[in-house]
Amino acid sequence: MEVTILSRSSKPESGGVQTIAWDARTVGEWKHALEGAHAVINLAGRSVATKWTPMAKKEIESSRVESTRAIGIALDQVSDKPKVWINASAIGFYGYNDAARKDETSAPEQPEEFLTEVCRKWEDAARSSCPAGVNLRFVRIGVVLGPGGGALPPLLQLTKLFIGGHVGSGKQGQSWIHLDDLVAQFLWMTEADRPAIINGTAPNPVDFSTLMATLRRIVGRPWAPPAPSFALQLASLFGAPEPELVTRGNYVLPKAALEAGFEFKFPDLEPALRNLVGQS
Repeated sequence: MEVTILSRSSKPESGGVQTIAWDARTVGEWKHALEGAHAVINLAGRSVATKWTPMAKKEIESSRVESTRAIGIALDQVSDKPKVWINASAIGFYGYNDAARKDETSAPEQPEEFLTEVCRKWEDAARSSCPAGVNLRFVRIGVVLGPGGGALPPLLQLTKLFIGGHVGSGKQGQSWIHLDDLVAQFLWMTEADRPAIINGTAPNPVDFSTLMATLRRIVGRPWAPPAPSFALQLASLFGAPEPELVTRGNYVLPKAALEAGFEFKFPDLEPALRNLVGQS
């Protein structure tokens, strides 16, 4: 399998992987890399783990919508089009609800929420620009747990420092997925006869309190007091990420992937965390 990466800067070919520069907004010479490709996977978008200033919100949305539209336009301009286009989305699409379980058929809880609006525009940009003959699919990604970035490293560090209590009520849903399973999902979605939309989440979400208790058990730390929500609000005034990223949540299930036969390597939280902590 040959892999070509679109990045903000080109790099010498390494290990059979070619990296080509693009600006994630406009169509350029990079479009020729799409000729004859089996699949295109779009993961572009600024991280939401930041303070949501008006400028940051604009960049979070535009980085997703503009890169997606650019890919759609480029696909329309190549003659030998890829068979499949898999575009990332996020479980923010469903909004926040700590009581109900959501799956791919669920409607958004609060359509006006920032992340819900971003996800809707993100997906609409792909649908409106995808040319005929290309099979468009979405992976709505949850809380990705991996050893090298994302949510796990800061939570693990806090836990090791004996301050690994839950945040807020502790009841907010954490629809997590092991990085290995998410990568496997994207590869699985490049094959024939796959669902149009799947949730990139493990089948057993937990609440935030359970997540932190499991981490404490794995690293051998005692109970720790919870961090009140107002402390996060105060920290956000000094540049910490938006508090609602951890004080609100949802329980999202990968129903479509399971029904189509996808098998998770890490369906349960504790084995997943033990595997990842061992790599950290």
